[in-house]
Amino acid sequence: MSKEADKKKQGGGLLRSKKKSEVARLDLEGAQAIQTEELIFEEEVDYVLSIGEEKIALQPKALQDQQVKDLIIVLLKWINDILEDRRIIVRHIQEDIYDGQILSEMLEVLTGDPLEVTSLTSAPTLQKHRLTVVLKVIHTHLGIPPDGETKWSVDAIFSKDAVAILHLLVAMARHFGCRHELPPNVQIRRIYFKQLEKKLETKLYQESITGEDTGPTSPLLHPSVLEEKDVFDKLFDQAPQKLETVKQSLCVFVNKHLQHVGIEIKDFETQFYDGVVLIILMGLLDNYFIPLSEYYSSPVGFDQQIHNMRLAFQLMDEANIKPAKAKPEDVVHGDLKSTMRVLYSLFNKYKSTVTSQSEPSAEKK
Repeated sequence: MSKEADKKKQGGGLLRSKKKSEVARLDLEGAQAIQTEELIFEEEVDYVLSIGEEKIALQPKALQDQQVKDLIIVLLKWINDILEDRRIIVRHIQEDIYDGQILSEMLEVLTGDPLEVTSLTSAPTLQKHRLTVVLKVIHTHLGIPPDGETKWSVDAIFSKDAVAILHLLVAMARHFGCRHELPPNVQIRRIYFKQLEKKLETKLYQESITGEDTGPTSPLLHPSVLEEKDVFDKLFDQAPQKLETVKQSLCVFVNKHLQHVGIEIKDFETQFYDGVVLIILMGLLDNYFIPLSEYYSSPVGFDQQIHNMRLAFQLMDEANIKPAKAKPEDVVHGDLKSTMRVLYSLFNKYKSTVTSQSEPSAEKK
């Protein structure tokens, strides 16, 4: 074996070895890495801002919140499961992920396709180029178009932004199928800063990682950072006992139209995620036919499902229907709240076509 093959990546936690004496040590380190309290470190905040400048940072000890630590542990387990046969152990979410090397190794295992990227290198320019290439491939698999919005970026990940890295890993885990259950409703505490003429304005809020954003609303906060709660946020948070009633009412509305083509909806979580029913429903509601060549009638895999869902959203947009806070990717992933937002928007637009059903209401009475 050549010396090159025995090299270890310094400072990033990437260890490689095929010697039997090393295997046990690597397994022990892997177990210890999962249990360590110092999974990722807090980012430092630069409070010196020019007038009008804005900044977002983590609240002190935000990464030590138990729900965040639990999510990191699950993600580390998932990553190390993937890379087990390659004798690679990931110990540190930020330090091991930022340069794209681990991400490229994961992709090769998950997809079975080799990636043409630079191997181990300490040159920042080459590391960032590798990360750029790897993220493009990841976006292709996730169904994100070149100009699509994401909660991460090359610059954010390369700068070891913990929140951006967590968003990316959660999206990958959901798409590629993490056998470990991701903790639900994980939120991370953040601070929004804006330097006014005479003082530094600050707002505390929570950013969703696997749940919903919550926190104060303020004209200082960007809409993309924090959105005001809608009626479905309030329904899920404050009146969950009414959730089933709203679901049943929307089901009646949908089935009233779908019965003409022999389709009956019984389960929101499993019958809308591939986009087929929404496409057919839009055609029925607006009285037009969508050619079968425009969508996959029996979609296989995320790419075909997201194609269908984006077509359904395009049809809704053309009908001037814009479901608040709902995204095609969320519906494909089976997010019940997003699905209900879409169906409620359809109800509000076309409720006059159903005379025998009273309006389902998501408002808290």
